[in-house]
Amino acid sequence: MAALVELFTGSFSSSASVDWEAESYPAYGDYVVLPILVAFFPALRFLLDRFVFEGLARRLIFGKGYDKLAETEDRRKRIDKFKESAWKFVYFLSAEVLSLSVTYNEPWFTNTRYFWVGPGEQLWPDQKMKLKLKAVYMYAAGFYTYSIFALLFWETRRKDFGVSMSHHLATVVLVVMSYICRLSRAGSVILAVHDASDIFLEIGKMAKYSSCEGLAVVAFLLFVASWILLRLIIFPFWILRSTSYEVAVILTKEKKEFYSSVYYYLFNSLLFSLLVLHIYWWVLIYRMLVKQIQSRGRVGDDVRSDSEGEDDHED
Repeated sequence: MAALVELFTGSFSSSASVDWEAESYPAYGDYVVLPILVAFFPALRFLLDRFVFEGLARRLIFGKGYDKLAETEDRRKRIDKFKESAWKFVYFLSAEVLSLSVTYNEPWFTNTRYFWVGPGEQLWPDQKMKLKLKAVYMYAAGFYTYSIFALLFWETRRKDFGVSMSHHLATVVLVVMSYICRLSRAGSVILAVHDASDIFLEIGKMAKYSSCEGLAVVAFLLFVASWILLRLIIFPFWILRSTSYEVAVILTKEKKEFYSSVYYYLFNSLLFSLLVLHIYWWVLIYRMLVKQIQSRGRVGDDVRSDSEGEDDHED
């Protein structure tokens, strides 16, 4: 816990000396840094909105000579939506880079067996976490906790508000529970799998708001491909298979009593609920894909992004 506090509150020089490979068991006390991160994200977003995203949105959407005095309500909404997508792009890109930098060279990144065994004689749930993996978890927990409040009070109210809120709540519970229950190896891969497709989504939306149709088409196709591969194939048939079935087989083979507690069932129930949300969103994505084909490549409006009371053309 002390290392995490030092990492998020100490100076750069002290953080640079932290032993990222140090291992320890996760504890509730580690979440003492969570309020710091929950406050950090809105503060960072406010600064980026004011000093980076606002000017970038005006320049890309309306051009260099845009007159702020001639701003209409529709133009303001378009700028706000661009800024929202820019912020999400910054987070998802940073989270994906962080997750991959921590997990890519670990044996369990490519072999789910090591979710549950190793190193050495360690068997789940008796596994320690490296400090760098704890940092990945705190980063994600801070963002998704903040996102619940942002969805309620900051961001554009969209048609899928209830689904998005369910997703954020399930994600926070999954992150906290998988951390405490030492399911972080599987959890970190799940985070990496989910963040990747969102990067392409936000690039596509910014391109759409900026009337850059070519980039919007490419980003949308990459988004669709990554969604199918990562969320509809790898997530259910590789990760969910391991968390719901492989873990029992491995622990039984290792002659260790299967850890069939309420946490195992709750963890997998929440993961399957995420899969249901993925399928729901895929139906919407598929509709967009059909519209794109019918319009000969032009990316249509985001079918899930219209705020209440808006016309479809505004998004």
